[in-house]
Amino acid sequence: MLEIRDFTLEDISSLEAALARDEFHPGEWRVHHFFNQPNRPVSSSVIEDDKGPIAFVRFTKTLRISCVWNDGADFSRNARAIIFGIKKAVDRARASGFTEIVIQTSHPKLAEFLTRVIGMNKSDGEYVIAV
Repeated sequence: MLEIRDFTLEDISSLEAALARDEFHPGEWRVHHFFNQPNRPVSSSVIEDDKGPIAFVRFTKTLRISCVWNDGADFSRNARAIIFGIKKAVDRARASGFTEIVIQTSHPKLAEFLTRVIGMNKSDGEYVIAV
């Protein structure tokens, strides 16, 4: 029978072993990511059965933004809108208790803009900024 429970200090060694075997995100996660950090509340759980832990789950308050451009070729207006919109999104996200904003794109120019101009960090095809 499956069960989900809160992550405890006793789970750290099992989590460390799981992170060492992680084939999907090698080297990306550390134990500290599963604990609260300044301005980044985290809730962590363990999904397990009678054989022990199956998965270690980390919950964050993340705001994911999706956008459709009125005119994708209007680079100047779109760039101004991104800068303005992300500033407003950060303010709104912070006021609502979110800790990060995520934008997903496969468009190379937008990706470069998000990292170079906005200062977002790339992570698995997503672009993340802490609020």
